[in-house]
Amino acid sequence: MTMIGLLSRCSSALVIVVAPVALAACSGPEPAAPPPTTSSISPVAEQTRRPVERRPVTDAATTVREISVAGRTRSYRLRASPAPVDDPGRPLALVLHGKGGSAEEMERHSGLNAVADAAGVALAYLEGVDEGWSASPKPTELRPDPAADVDFARAVVDELTDVAQVDPDHVYAVGLSEGGIMALRLAAEHPDWFAAVASVAGQLPGPPAEVRPTGPVPVLSIYGDADPLRPIGGLVDVPPGTPVIGKEPPKPTLSTAETVEAFCRVGDADERRHEELPATATPDGTSLSRDSCTNPDSGLRVVSITVHGGGHTWPGGTFPHRPSTVGVTSGQLSAADTVVDFLLGD
Repeated sequence: MTMIGLLSRCSSALVIVVAPVALAACSGPEPAAPPPTTSSISPVAEQTRRPVERRPVTDAATTVREISVAGRTRSYRLRASPAPVDDPGRPLALVLHGKGGSAEEMERHSGLNAVADAAGVALAYLEGVDEGWSASPKPTELRPDPAADVDFARAVVDELTDVAQVDPDHVYAVGLSEGGIMALRLAAEHPDWFAAVASVAGQLPGPPAEVRPTGPVPVLSIYGDADPLRPIGGLVDVPPGTPVIGKEPPKPTLSTAETVEAFCRVGDADERRHEELPATATPDGTSLSRDSCTNPDSGLRVVSITVHGGGHTWPGGTFPHRPSTVGVTSGQLSAADTVVDFLLGD
């Protein structure tokens, strides 16, 4: 779906507002974050799995919520309409920020709010501990319990299924950078929890604590092949001169190709397709290609979009990071549109 098509569908949609249902929170609604300015489109093609019905909302607001997990208080930012929904409930995407970032930064700069509101998807922006995640199952001094973030994700889904009418059959995970690695770990270890998962600038954890998928799940990967922080070929050792981001050094990961192939294999998705995608915005030194594998029987699809010339960034976003540190942010696609389209099956 192009951004133009998305806006057209939203402008012509009939929104039915019913009596509101209370969602307990630790703070009141906050103003919506402004969407990034971009003329790009989503390059995800139609998939054979049945698309989720889009139910646009105009009254979505963000509230900050707290939850106790294993004796520790964790927080997340819930972006959702307070109005109840008819069965089967609303889709929910867990959103995981990058290392050194925050839930508020991810909400403000990703552009996901506007796209999710137009599709009727609730977003839970999870807050990592010490600005990061237990993306690797190997314990560290800062993260002695590598299962803590897995438990946090599960607890949020369970809570919102109860209080926010979330459809448990349409729960997704989205992550950027270390949050993308964490999203892929969740998909690999608990494929039955998610209808689909999307990772931007993230790869599966590699040796000595390698993670491999345990079951089929649709996955979208968006990755820049000029990433200066976590090369597309994977990270074995931290390159000399790598800037310190967050409170821990980066952890080893597999290559993007190995990551995508692992999900293709476990999903028996052996029909392959490669496409060079046309430019959709003013030239900025980046271009796009898309590789996909599909299981013709189940319709399961794994998609890998390579941003040629792109850096360790969220394409189409407005994150305030220096290009000298993270590389080029491509304007040839909107990661927000692309991710939501993929998750919903369009």
